[in-house]
Order: sequence, then C-alpha cells, then structure tokens
Amino acid sequence: MHWICYLEVQGLYAAAARAAGLAPEDRPVVVLRDGKVFDGCREAFSGGLVLGAPARQVLRDAPRAVAVAYGEVNGAGLAKAWWDQCLTHTPFVEPVEPHQLYLSLPTPAHDLTQAVRAEVAALAALAAQFGFVAFAGVAPAKLVARAAAMSCKEGWLLRRPGMAPRSGTPPTTAFVQPGEEERFLAPLPVDYLPGPPDLKRRLARLGLKTIGEAARIAEGEWVRQLGPLGREVCRWSRGVDGEPVRPCYPPRMLERRVQFAAEVRDRDHLEAVLGRHVELLARQLAAKGEGCQEACLLLERADGPPIETVRTLAKLQQGAYPIGQALRILLGEALGKADDGAAAPADGWDQGVPVTALTITLGLIGPMPWQQLDLWDDSGRREREERLERALTLLQERFPARMVGLGPRGDLSWKEQMLQFVDPYRWALT
Repeated sequence: MHWICYLEVQGLYAAAARAAGLAPEDRPVVVLRDGKVFDGCREAFSGGLVLGAPARQVLRDAPRAVAVAYGEVNGAGLAKAWWDQCLTHTPFVEPVEPHQLYLSLPTPAHDLTQAVRAEVAALAALAAQFGFVAFAGVAPAKLVARAAAMSCKEGWLLRRPGMAPRSGTPPTTAFVQPGEEERFLAPLPVDYLPGPPDLKRRLARLGLKTIGEAARIAEGEWVRQLGPLGREVCRWSRGVDGEPVRPCYPPRMLERRVQFAAEVRDRDHLEAVLGRHVELLARQLAAKGEGCQEACLLLERADGPPIETVRTLAKLQQGAYPIGQALRILLGEALGKADDGAAAPADGWDQGVPVTALTITLGLIGPMPWQQLDLWDDSGRREREERLERALTLLQERFPARMVGLGPRGDLSWKEQMLQFVDPYRWALT
C-alpha cells in the first residue's frame, strides 16, 4: 500500500478567465456555476468572498469583482499543463475534474518520512502556480485523502459569517497515518462521504450529521436502509476504501507498425494488411473491456514525407468492423493527399503511391460502458444453419419428397387436419 495524495487547485478557472481576456488584470475575478460561487482569484476571497455563496452576494462580498460564467471558461489547457508537471513525481495521475486529481506516491504508506512531506510540499507548490492556493490531503485511502484536503479547504474558503476565527493561517496540507482513518473522519460532516446527491439527502433525513455517527450504525441496519449500497456506506464511514488510483492520464495508446519488404502500390493489399492488424488490436481492447475513440494512420512513402491522418469516432468502439471502417477512410484520405502532392508521371500512367510502411494508432482508450448481454446471440448462427441444412438433406435422401420438403410450410388441407386427429405423431415424425 502506498500513499495517495489528493490535490485541489483553487483559482485555476479564474486564471484561465484572465488568460482568455474575460476579465481585466486590475479587478478581481469570480467564476459562477449553477448560480453559485465556484472559483475566484486571491483578491476576491481576501475581500470576503465565500465559496458556494449565491450569485446575488458577489457584489456585496467583492464589490469590484467581475463575474464570469463557468461555461465561458476553458481551463483544460492550464489543467493539462499542471498534470504534465505532476508526471515528474509519479508515473500517472487520475483527474477528477480539471482542478482536482489523485496521485499515487511510490513511498510505502507505513513510512511517513521527511522526504514524503517534502515531495507533497513540492506538489502543492507546483499546483499553486496554476491557482492562488492548493489543498493537499495524504492518506493510505482515496476517501480519506479527499476528506483531508476538504478539511483544509474548510478553513480557507468555506468560512461563514459567525464562525469563530482561527488563530494563525489555516494549513493547506493534511496527513492521516494508517490506523487513524476512522478517528480522523469521525468529526467531519457526512457530506464528505462519496456518493450521489440522493444518498446525501437520505443521510440527512436519517438525522446523521457527522461521519462518526454513521460509523456507529451496524452494517445490517445500513443494508436494511440502503440495500447493497449500505455496505459501502458502512465501510466508507470507517475509512475503508480499497479503490486504487487509476491510470487515467497520460492517455494510453495502442500502436502497430508494419514495414513492407518492398514498396506497395496496391490499395487492396494495404486494406488487407489494415484488416489483419485491426483484428489484433480489437482483441487487445476486448480482453480488457476497453474501447478507443480516436484512430490515426501514418503512411510512410518512398517519394515524399510521411502522411498522417486522424479521425475521432462518435463514441468508444471496440469491434474490428467500426475501427476498420474508420481506418479505411483514413487510408483513402492519405492516398488522396499523396496523389495531390505528387508530380504527374512522365508517361501519363499512374501506378499508385509507393508505400514503404504504415502505422496504426488507437487513442483515447477508456473502459466500455455497461451493456446488456445479448440473449439471442447470433455468433453461431451460420454454424447452426449449416447443421440444419445437412440434416434436411439427409432426411430428403431417406424419406420421399411428399414426406419431407424444403421451404415454408403451407396451410394444411381438411384431409390432413383430419388425419392429424387420427395419428397425432404424423407430423412429429417429419
């Protein structure tokens, strides 16, 4: 088990709004989402702005602030730059939102040394470069790490009028040692637990205010109240969360390169090579239950620079047919670009583009959504039809044509209906 760090940057969207020219440099910036304060700059919060406050209170808390809608701000550029910087400390990260992510630190969780604290401080300082403050929670479990960061955020941005002021500057980093998860979570509100909004409202109707109150309820009672989700709530309230950090960024890719022994000018041959390698890539995707949403084809030719074509699919695809169709379209586009840029042959006879190698790349790989199992699987339909045809052929050879016939069965005559009453097995035998 390793340390899990949860990082959240406050001020990233405000910085992106200023970089896009949506607000002047000499005025505070407030980002509104769903009619509430979602983000802001340092000047706005130091002037009295409260995170989550209604939009009507912005002018009262920060009179000179410029309000920007969340939909107008594109923080993806800053977020990816921040994620790329974090990859110098860890091999992969799991983004939750552009301003929130999980990291897995390589140090074992039972060893909290000065080196770990220094690395977390460096990560927080790195995140603060993209916003005015960064909150970090470090724990052996994702749930506890997120709750630790949210407890630090409470002291900085979620203070309400009437709350007793804290002495000194509130911390921005919190560490939770192994074995102390339940004690740390006990005084925190139940809103810190994960789950859909319906679960939070159900916990509020049950009269639970803190996670410690939820931890005192037996698992059987939770199952009676919430069904199978009750077991998860029981575990969460005690700080048990075995979900690891998922390698979501940088995005994975599957790639296959084919080097031809001689130049290939036949498009049919190129499509046949594409089909064989797409089958292999589709099997790799299906083995892990994943799909791709981006296909890229790179053609290397002998008479010019390589040509790259990219196509984004409408949704995640796992089958060889839709991926192969996209790559065949890309092959046609690449060959068309090569023909447009090539000089006309001297004899007037176009022999095609000389291709020396091609590279297939599948990107934007992710888990396929849940699908209902096919109750009428047609994968063996052809085999069943062949077996049925062989059986009918044997019956025709054994019995006369008036007993066994191929084709749709017609309506029975009155005589046949009467014979069926006399001999019920007449039609069963045929």
